[in-house]
Amino acid sequence: MRHKTNESILCNKSNPVIYMELPIDLLQTFSSIAKTGSFTRAGEAQHITQSAVSMQMKRLEGVVGHPLFQKNGRSFNLTPAGETLLEHALMILKVHNEAVAAFARPEMFGQIRFGCADEYAFRFLPTVLADFRKAFPRIRVDLYSADSLDLRQMLLREELDLCLLGHQSDGGLVIHREPLVWVTSSQGTAHLDDPVPLAVYHEGCSCREWALEGLRKVGKRHWIAFVSHSISSLLAAVKSGLAVAPVSAVPLDASFRLLGPEDGFPLLPYSELSLHQSLHADQELVSCFSDYIVEYFRKQS
Repeated sequence: MRHKTNESILCNKSNPVIYMELPIDLLQTFSSIAKTGSFTRAGEAQHITQSAVSMQMKRLEGVVGHPLFQKNGRSFNLTPAGETLLEHALMILKVHNEAVAAFARPEMFGQIRFGCADEYAFRFLPTVLADFRKAFPRIRVDLYSADSLDLRQMLLREELDLCLLGHQSDGGLVIHREPLVWVTSSQGTAHLDDPVPLAVYHEGCSCREWALEGLRKVGKRHWIAFVSHSISSLLAAVKSGLAVAPVSAVPLDASFRLLGPEDGFPLLPYSELSLHQSLHADQELVSCFSDYIVEYFRKQS
């Protein structure tokens, strides 16, 4: 019997049963497209060409028997069948990666020095560290928290093996994009002040530069009232009702509210999160940990 796809059929007269194979490499590429909305970006993440991405997705659609994507301008959205497949694909990839780690590299041990700004660390590290420890109990992770500028310098001085930088990529592997937003206290009126008081990161941060440039373009008067490299400190200033801050779209409670053009605040660019590795680090150890970080953010689409 000849088969055109990875699908084989076992039939009896009353109840045909379909056995379907979902190759891991196709699911990895599929989840990358779902995450980025782009065949090109998915190819970059998987280190294959755009034409190879297209061929893989044609194969996958042939296997499942349904179209998985619909074009929306320059990006691609998932069809209902694609949404269903993505839910299962993420579970399959997680279990697959854990199995590979458990059997292929159970003896690995060592140390990874990882740097990350606290605005991202509290959001994803608990999940990543827990999953990573299950697979690699003998690999120690040393955590360093600082702003992106300091982390980049630490990486150049080889004081870090891996770091996650926000707001700018500059050669790293882009793993996530999220909007920057203006936040104010839900009970305060700082956003109505003229000039408006701002809580911003230290000078040199792209988020700060984009925010100030946006305010200048719309002619909104402002002054810098608070400066910190910590998202917690900036949000504390906002929560007190004393300032407005431009921040990544972090989960916020009811004590905050977002501001937009209708409030006189300009739309801000998207921030890119990117992973950067030291050239002299143990690449196998670093890859083990970075895989878990990449997988976490793939699920945040």
